[in-house]
Amino acid sequence: MTTIRIDNWDDWTRVYNDPAVWQGLIHAICGREGIEYLQLHPASANTNAVFLLDQAFAVKIYSPFWDEFDFERELIEALASEVEIPTVELVGCGRIADGDGVVWPYLITRYCGARPFSEIRGELGDEDAVSLASQLGWIVQALHGLDVNRFGSAARERIWTDVVDERRRVALGELTEAGVLSPNVVEPLESLLDREINADLPEARVVVHGDLGADHVLCAPTEDGWRIEALIDFGDAKVGARAYEWMPLWLGCFDRDPLLARAFLEAYEPGLLSDPEFPTRAVAWMLLHDFSRDGLTEQWQKQRRAGAVESLEELRELLCPDSIRSSRAQAI
Repeated sequence: MTTIRIDNWDDWTRVYNDPAVWQGLIHAICGREGIEYLQLHPASANTNAVFLLDQAFAVKIYSPFWDEFDFERELIEALASEVEIPTVELVGCGRIADGDGVVWPYLITRYCGARPFSEIRGELGDEDAVSLASQLGWIVQALHGLDVNRFGSAARERIWTDVVDERRRVALGELTEAGVLSPNVVEPLESLLDREINADLPEARVVVHGDLGADHVLCAPTEDGWRIEALIDFGDAKVGARAYEWMPLWLGCFDRDPLLARAFLEAYEPGLLSDPEFPTRAVAWMLLHDFSRDGLTEQWQKQRRAGAVESLEELRELLCPDSIRSSRAQAI
């Protein structure tokens, strides 16, 4: 079996989607799982090594830099019996050593031929897009309603705490250095983040997907209109704060479209549209999100703003604007 040498992140980014590097290991995995295939192709929009096998299966080999495998496996297994939360079927999982004795965790799921929301959004009218956003709201409501005690452990607590502590330590500095935030707004944002972290009580935490971007929502047409066929890639799932879900939804899945964000919230929890604290809470957990540096910097560059954000009010308007709650966002 091929030896795969990964010493640092640069090594990983060079090889993670190269079929030639992973073919030997994938062959061994499929031999163990009794799966035959003719061709493999890298999947798009991943940071783990994910390959499609004859458009019949998807195999995911986990990066050595994150501790994701156990929770994603456990969660996908649990979701198989949750009809309100559509996912792909898990057909194999485990750990396997390469030729150098390095152990690689892997998952194999059934391939879903539905199309990602990112691919179809430009083809949809507002009515279909709003329908899908509403469906996503119901699905996320069901996900957040899962009994976290099914997954609770010291390891889950550590993963969440480590992310929050790290983002609290570096997020504001990163965004200030990138020119997104003015130094003038750092102090009030520090107070905001500390308040939200202190309010993050373990008993209020839920299972969050963590990366609900448009690539991870697979959709298909039916006689009754478009339907969400599956949520995929639970590698960033955690037991954490509900508002942690907002950043990839607003900046990724909805691409800052108030119409879609409102449809989602009306389905998920209509009271959030009239909750005066929700926009501020959403801002806080966007800043504390694991992807905040890249996501917010990219969005800032797309907006081509004249200067850095100078106030919390300006940041709220960028990340959870009043237009989501206004009547204008209701029109189709």
